[in-house]
Amino acid sequence: MATADRLRSLGSSHWVRVGAASVVAAVILTALFALAGHSHVSITLQSALVHAAAMTTLVSLTLPRLRAIVAHRPAATRWAVKMAVLVGLALAGTAVACAVITMLGFRPDEFWTCYRSDLSICVLITLTLGVGMGLYDTQRHRLDAVTAALRERELEHERARKMALEARLSSLEARLQPHFMFNTLNAISALIQEDPAEAERTVERLAALLRFSLDATGRGLVPLEHELKIVTDYLEIERTRFGERLVYVIDADPDAGGIEVPPLAIQTLVENSIKHAIAPRRAGGRVHVAASAVGDHVRLSVWDDGPGFAADAMRVGHGLDNLRGRLAARFGADATLEIGRRDGGALVTISLPRFATL
Repeated sequence: MATADRLRSLGSSHWVRVGAASVVAAVILTALFALAGHSHVSITLQSALVHAAAMTTLVSLTLPRLRAIVAHRPAATRWAVKMAVLVGLALAGTAVACAVITMLGFRPDEFWTCYRSDLSICVLITLTLGVGMGLYDTQRHRLDAVTAALRERELEHERARKMALEARLSSLEARLQPHFMFNTLNAISALIQEDPAEAERTVERLAALLRFSLDATGRGLVPLEHELKIVTDYLEIERTRFGERLVYVIDADPDAGGIEVPPLAIQTLVENSIKHAIAPRRAGGRVHVAASAVGDHVRLSVWDDGPGFAADAMRVGHGLDNLRGRLAARFGADATLEIGRRDGGALVTISLPRFATL
């Protein structure tokens, strides 16, 4: 009983925080566009706000309790129940959102026109993000279970250290930040009416990211061409948020595509550039990704035209610090992560031993 209560408490607070952040972001964007006189954009964002508020409210009230109820059921049963509930929440959430949109007059559509127009994309988004959050929770719970097992059994120091490191690597390689997925959800919601085709492409890119994250967990290394494909998907998703503020170039040696690299390594560097060089600046900026094979090593680098940072500014347990730990655990002294400056911007470079895909 205590475990079920703990799951409900943790799940509720997590979804409430995510929902509150999504709603606040949508309110601010709506107000800004309305003040700027962009009425058509404001109308789209108002609709996205209503959909986001309706869905996050229903999800935050339902999923934590559902997870506690089915926690001890077989995995197939848990997923079947969760998928059915997510579809039901999408149906209900779309109905609630369209009712509010119709009553407030945000769009000239009648209720059933709004419902038919928005339902399919809302179901698809809800299922995609529900599955993504489920995978994220699975990895988090696995890491918690390993940590608890180590404490309970009081294993010998070196074996405990090795198991904790392996669990940490598995979690880090497989995770996608919840705030990134909800930023993506808001971006997709805004595109539903303006550009449905782009909204569908963004959903496909997000699904590819989730699938790559899950598959890469069991492999440890992936071909460079696969990593660059995921980096492209990630950057294209971010462009739905930043538009022309984000300019990027990916430059890789044609014969380096089969070289194996740690999954999400380049993506972590790019995410760091987006966070520190693009997002804080009104004018945005440029990102240049490069990959090349030099002798028995492969060099992966990400440059941006941001202000840069010093190595001692890395936060322990986050981003680049986690990546440096992953590289050290897998390659030891044979891998390096260097932070510097070039052409007035920040440059982060990874050097790895060269492994060819079999």
